[in-house]
Amino acid sequence: MAIGTVLSRDGRVLTSLSALGSVETPEIRYADNTVVRAKLGHKDKTWDLALLIPQSGAWRDGLVPTDADPAGAELKSFLPKAGKLAASGVNLKGRTDARTKDGDPLRRALELDFKGAPSVPGAPLLDPNGKVVGMLVRACKDTGAGAASADPDKPGKAPAPSCSPITVGAPVPALRGFLMKTPAEAVQPAPWLGLGGAPTEAGNVKGVRVMGVAPGSPAEKAGLKAGGDTPDVIVAVDGQPVETPEQLADVIAKRAVGQTVKLLVFSQGKFREAAVTLRAAP
Repeated sequence: MAIGTVLSRDGRVLTSLSALGSVETPEIRYADNTVVRAKLGHKDKTWDLALLIPQSGAWRDGLVPTDADPAGAELKSFLPKAGKLAASGVNLKGRTDARTKDGDPLRRALELDFKGAPSVPGAPLLDPNGKVVGMLVRACKDTGAGAASADPDKPGKAPAPSCSPITVGAPVPALRGFLMKTPAEAVQPAPWLGLGGAPTEAGNVKGVRVMGVAPGSPAEKAGLKAGGDTPDVIVAVDGQPVETPEQLADVIAKRAVGQTVKLLVFSQGKFREAAVTLRAAP
């Protein structure tokens, strides 16, 4: 198990790669105990970082980084305490050059003192303002170089130095560098309503006339009707007026798979409300 950090106004989760083991589709449990499935969208073995892509839901409240020097600040992280995770004080001892298990260098990692408490990979390291100055990751501390390789094709080549496991803080520049290399496809699935529409005006009512409904779509399951002399007209989504298919698409795009939206529908001279649970497009 690992702790993760939701990226502010993004919804994706940054955590420790080593804590995931071989799991490619982990579960994320949010602060309100909501559990969603996620996919591993991006990883970096060197800095022990992983980016998880939730496959449903929209958790927008996240943390933001700071470029301020954490030296001298009273830092905190989430550490086990009395069987629970709690915000606990962490001392920054300085910067250190750690290594990966394969011997790759980790330059200027944050060297930390957890005051005797066990650390949890993936936990954010926070300054007094609640901003992220780093993330706890697993690394190795050099204990000396290993013996020379006995491989005749690689004479004199030494294997990766032996090391003992430690927890360090991946600094903000390392986190930014990791996120900048995120593949373009590592995004949350787009929500789908499943209908085609056209702008219409019926008296004083403006909205999107339902021209077609995809079989098995969220729109069909919500009972939306197309065609005929009295098709449904979508007037608003969650209270936000929509008058064109483009406006309707923009509003839906800001929601998330698994989220239920309320459509205000006008048909046969009456208004009604239709609840639609969005899903990913087929």
